[in-house]
Amino acid sequence: MSQVRLSFLLPLLAFAILALVGAIALYSTLLGNRDPAQLPSVLVSKLAPQTTLQRLRQRDQINENSITLKEFRGQPLLVNFFASWCAPCRAEAPALEMISKDIAIFGIAYKDRSEDTAEFLRQFGNPFQAIGMDIDGRTGIRWGVYGVPETYLLDADGIVVLRHAGPLTRGIIDNTIMPALKALGS
Repeated sequence: MSQVRLSFLLPLLAFAILALVGAIALYSTLLGNRDPAQLPSVLVSKLAPQTTLQRLRQRDQINENSITLKEFRGQPLLVNFFASWCAPCRAEAPALEMISKDIAIFGIAYKDRSEDTAEFLRQFGNPFQAIGMDIDGRTGIRWGVYGVPETYLLDADGIVVLRHAGPLTRGIIDNTIMPALKALGS
C-alpha cells in the first residue's frame, strides 16, 4: 500500500513545486519586479568593448573614415544598435529623438547597407551624434547583441551601466534610462 501511495505522491509533489515556482515568477512579472523580455548582459558594470567602425558618410558631411567609442569618453553615452530593416527600430525613432536632447547617442547600424541606413535616417530622423557601420555583425557579437534594437547606457569612463533589449519607449526612458542617467550625475 505504501509503495502505491509513494508513486502517486512523488509526481504530485513535483508538480506542486513546479506550479509554485511558476506562480512566483508570474507574480513577480505582474508586480513589475521581473521583465521577461530583458535578457541579462555580461557587460553591465564592465568596460564597453573596444569599438572602431567605418563611419556612415552622408552627402553633406566630410568626416574621417572611422569612428571609435573612445571619442565619446568623458560624457555619458547611449549606444544604440539599429537597422533600416528593423520594424521596432522605426517605432523607437521618436523616443531616440526625445532622449537625444539629454544625452549623446552613438548609433551602430547593424548588418545594414550604408544607402539603406541613410534612407532610414532621412525618413525617421537622425538623433545620433555619430553612426558606425557594423556590416558583418562582429561588433554586435562583441557587445552580446541578441537582436535590434538594443541600447546600452555607458558612464563617462565607458563602463556599461545598463542594457535594454527592444525598442525604447517614453515609459522606458522615463522609468529606466533617465533615473540611471541622473544617478550618473548628468
